[in-house]
Amino acid sequence: MIIMEVINLKEETDHKIPKSDLAKESALSLHQIYGKLINVDFPTPLNNNCYVLRPKGYIGQIPVFDDLLIRIRPKVPIKNVFGMLEHAYKLKSFKFIEGIVDVDSLDDVFERLASILAKRVLDRTRKGLYQDYIEHNDSLPYLRGRLLLNESLRATMRGSTRLLCHYEEHTADLEDNRILAWTLYQLPRFHLKRRDVLRQVKQAYRVLAGAVEVKNMKASSCIGRFYHRLNEDYQPMHGLCRFFLEHCGPTFESGGHNLMPFVVHMPNLFESFVAEWLRTNLPYNCYIESQYKAELDESGFLFFKIDLVLRDRFSDNVLAVLDTKYKRGRVPEPNDIQEIVAYAVSMGTENAFLIYPSEITQPFELSVGNIQVRSLIFDINKDLDQSGSAILEQLDSLLAESGETTID
Repeated sequence: MIIMEVINLKEETDHKIPKSDLAKESALSLHQIYGKLINVDFPTPLNNNCYVLRPKGYIGQIPVFDDLLIRIRPKVPIKNVFGMLEHAYKLKSFKFIEGIVDVDSLDDVFERLASILAKRVLDRTRKGLYQDYIEHNDSLPYLRGRLLLNESLRATMRGSTRLLCHYEEHTADLEDNRILAWTLYQLPRFHLKRRDVLRQVKQAYRVLAGAVEVKNMKASSCIGRFYHRLNEDYQPMHGLCRFFLEHCGPTFESGGHNLMPFVVHMPNLFESFVAEWLRTNLPYNCYIESQYKAELDESGFLFFKIDLVLRDRFSDNVLAVLDTKYKRGRVPEPNDIQEIVAYAVSMGTENAFLIYPSEITQPFELSVGNIQVRSLIFDINKDLDQSGSAILEQLDSLLAESGETTID
C-alpha cells in the first residue's frame, strides 16, 4: 500500500521544506508541470538549503505523484470562499452554503457541490428535460415539413430517391442539456471519494446520455445564456457546471492519481465576486459593466479590458472605473495606479477606484491630473454582505464629493 505524503501550503505564503524531506525528482516535476500554480525555489545557502514553495494565488489540491499531494488552503475562511463562489457563479438558489459551513476542507465541499448538481439534474429529468424546436435541413425517404423543391430536383437528377426537407424537431438534445451531460461525464474522472456521490453523478449522467448527445462543452458555454420560465432552474445548474469545467479542466488532468485535482484562482474569483455582488446590490439608478472592452483605435486591435465600469442608468454616463486587485500590500503599486488612470482617461471619467480584499491596504487617495485615484476595501475576511454594504456607502460618499450622481 502506497503511503501518500501530503504537503500543506497556505495561499501566497512561503513554505520551507528541508532538502532531505523532498525528493529532487518531485520538486522538478512540481516546477515543470505546475510552475504556473506554485513557485518552487530550489535549495541554496540563501534559503538554508531548503525548498521554498509559494502558491501563486491558487487554492485547492494537486496530486503530483501517486505518493505526493499538495494541498493549498485559503487565507480567508472556507465559508467566505464559497460565499464568493455563490455570487460569482450565480448559485444563490442552491443555498449550498447551508450544511457546508462546518466543512474545513475544500475537497469535501467540492464533492458536496457535485452531489448537489447530480440531484438537481435528476429532479429536472423526473419533471422532464427542457425541450425546444430545432430547425433541420435533411435528406429523407419521406416528406417531412416543407419540401426543398430545387434541392430535391437536383438530387433526383443525380439518381437519388430521397427528398430534401426543411422541418422542425421538438427535442431535448439542446446545448442547455449538453452542458449538464458533459459536466457529469467529466466528474468521475476526478475519483470522487464518496460512493454515494459517485453513484448520484453516474445515475444523472446515464439519464441525460440517453436523451442528448454527449460532446465537449467549454466553460464559456455556460456564460451569457438566455433563461425564461421554462428553463430558469437551469441557470444555477449551469453555474455549477461552469465552476467544475473551469476548475477541473484539461489543465489539471488526474491521470493515474486516485485523488481529485482542482484549483481555484483567487484573483479571478475575487474579480467575478465583486462584479456580481455589485450588480446584484447596486441601487436602480446605476449599473455595472464587467470586463468592458474600451477600444483605443478604429481598427479595434488596441483596447483596454476594464474590470468594472459604473454607469448612470438614465444618462448612461460613466460615473467611475473600478479595478479589483487581489493584493494585500499596505499601499497600491505604481503600475496599478498607472493602469487605472489610463482606464479613466479612456472612459472620460475623473473617478478611478482600486478595490482590495483586506484592510491591510491603507486608505489611499491621489490626484493624477484631473483623475482622482482612490482605494476601496471589500474585506473578504469578514461577513461578505456587511463588507459589500460598507463599500457601497464609501463609493456613494466619494462620488458625491466629486460632484457625480450618487448611487444612493
